[in-house]
Amino acid sequence: MKKIFPVLFLLLLLLISCSEEERGDENLNIAISQDVASLDVMKSTSRVLRDILVGSVYEKLFVLEDGAVKCELASSYDISEDGRHLSIKIRDDVMMHDGSVMDSHDVAASLNRYLSSYEAASEMVGAARFSETEDGVEIFSERPLYLLVYLMASSPQSAVIASAESLKENEYGLITEIVGTGPYMFSSFNPGVDVCLKRFPSYSAYGEETDGLCGIKHAYFDNITFNIVPDATTRRLGLERGDYDYINDVMSYDIPSLSENEEITLLGGEESGAIALVFNKKSPLSSSLSFRKAVASALDYDGLMKACYGDYGYSIHTDYMEKEQQLFSLSGDPYLERDLKKAEEYLAESGYEGQPFRILTSNLSNMDRIAVAAESMLREVGINVEIIVQDWVGFLDSRNNSQSYDMFISAFSSVCLPTMKLYLSSTYPGWYESDVKDELLASISSAKSIEEASELWKDAQVYFWNDLPVIVPGHYSTINASSATITGIIIEDGNHFWNAERKVK
Repeated sequence: MKKIFPVLFLLLLLLISCSEEERGDENLNIAISQDVASLDVMKSTSRVLRDILVGSVYEKLFVLEDGAVKCELASSYDISEDGRHLSIKIRDDVMMHDGSVMDSHDVAASLNRYLSSYEAASEMVGAARFSETEDGVEIFSERPLYLLVYLMASSPQSAVIASAESLKENEYGLITEIVGTGPYMFSSFNPGVDVCLKRFPSYSAYGEETDGLCGIKHAYFDNITFNIVPDATTRRLGLERGDYDYINDVMSYDIPSLSENEEITLLGGEESGAIALVFNKKSPLSSSLSFRKAVASALDYDGLMKACYGDYGYSIHTDYMEKEQQLFSLSGDPYLERDLKKAEEYLAESGYEGQPFRILTSNLSNMDRIAVAAESMLREVGINVEIIVQDWVGFLDSRNNSQSYDMFISAFSSVCLPTMKLYLSSTYPGWYESDVKDELLASISSAKSIEEASELWKDAQVYFWNDLPVIVPGHYSTINASSATITGIIIEDGNHFWNAERKVK
């Protein structure tokens, strides 16, 4: 039986919701652009949810910093020469939010749930699972595991470590108890309103004296409140009034005025991810490669990105990977330039008869404006477009219904390996099934190094450009803004607030 520390457990029981009366100088107020459907970071791919929970409430064995895997809750790891045995030693001094000390049972249970939840990881390891050792965990596989630590460090479905007892699932297959190891504890979740965190008083700081993801975590604020504010103007006005200390997803039209405000600091700027127009391959229309080619040829990619971002915050290149992943950066997409004549030829070849081409999108961060721009472009070549606009939660639900749309539009955050691109999965909405695709991704997953994986990706990217499971018109650079009095926010692989601090003038 794991030892529980009574005083800490009592503190946990005394946690209360972040009410308005609690909010003041001891509370960091953040306005986020989207609601979260659940708090299960192993199952959800939400970038905002990771910003809220990963690193602050939950921690991982490894993090990815400057392209290198570094230990967080792990103390060290070793992989056999043939790549089929990975052993990980864990820190023995990590306190969990329920008063217990993290042990091998927690780690194995968490990682095995992660493997079962995240397709890219389960495909890499096959049927293998982690088992407990005296000082950590290990896994034996028939498949090479050289790149598994990269997945665990940075995958969109997070390989966080939770207490084994908190991993019990409800009838929807989601966990409802949030027990991690980070400097903040989960306090409350009011859907559509806010998510609140409270400082964990028994957190044992570790790490390096750096400003990065592996730096020592301080938790200067008593509370962090993530206010759900979908409207960009409301977020900006709240920041200017002082209602919020930080806002995400600054709109391009707000950048000039905010940049002139000495009381506000703009943060971000590097490519954070890509816009993807994902074809539903179960749809009669989009299952036709000729029809997909017609759509790709008819679209003006710069026009699509400008419709969403205006004059700032995007770049035009159709690599699936961002420019920061230089080893995976390529060029040569045959559909980069708009060609209406070819679009009409492909459309005739597909046998298109004027039926509605249904584009599903959300009204989050101007995604619907991309759909409107696409509609105008596609109508020029005779494609009858129907746009379906929903809020973010409704969009996520509808995206799972293969009968309700032909293509959806969404943003996908940056990942370190192309095998982590969700839209390449046969089970992710879009349902991309291809034997060639499976072989290409399997070869990358089995690579012995990042350099070998990058060479294999070159052929894979060319194949995907021509097979068109998705259209990536460009990449976005997320711009965020904070009060100039707030320092210590880490902008790397998301937004991280565990070292945020208010500097009083």
